[in-house]
Amino acid sequence: MIFNVAQLMKSPFGSGAAFEADIHEEQVQFDNDFKVIGPVDGHTRMRRVNQGLLVDGWVDLKLELECARCLKHFEQPMHITFEELFYPTVDVVTGTPLPPVEEDDVFPIDEHHQVDLTEAIRQAILLAIPTVPLCKEDCAGLCPQCGHDLNLGPCNCEPEVDDPRLNVLKQLLQNEK
Repeated sequence: MIFNVAQLMKSPFGSGAAFEADIHEEQVQFDNDFKVIGPVDGHTRMRRVNQGLLVDGWVDLKLELECARCLKHFEQPMHITFEELFYPTVDVVTGTPLPPVEEDDVFPIDEHHQVDLTEAIRQAILLAIPTVPLCKEDCAGLCPQCGHDLNLGPCNCEPEVDDPRLNVLKQLLQNEK
């Protein structure tokens, strides 16, 4: 996801110069925390602004996630949008290094005038991953006693009573039987 933007950087600010491109990458691995399944497809638009380039776009991909309830791995299709500023590290005309930008969330345009969207897209994916990923909304999870997958049906475990104050209720239920 690397694009050469030398011609776009030579355009004067305010000229409305822009560059658009489709994204199609096979076998992309952004991070060890999540696995991408299949290709990453999308579109990006880069516009010349005073500071450098404003890059926005979207990607469609599938992630392999682990269900927080039943611990099964499942595929989660995602549509990720991103918008970031990219700052030049060298002057495109003279090739002289530019002073570093004092912001933490800065994405660089490297010395070869190339924009690498990989890190910007990785960060957008991390923000879009659900805090509690579920294989399905009504996932029943695992039995806390035996570990049986409750999506396959109930198990034969008796509910545990951890609170001794509830033993009286347990005795009432046993007396009814």
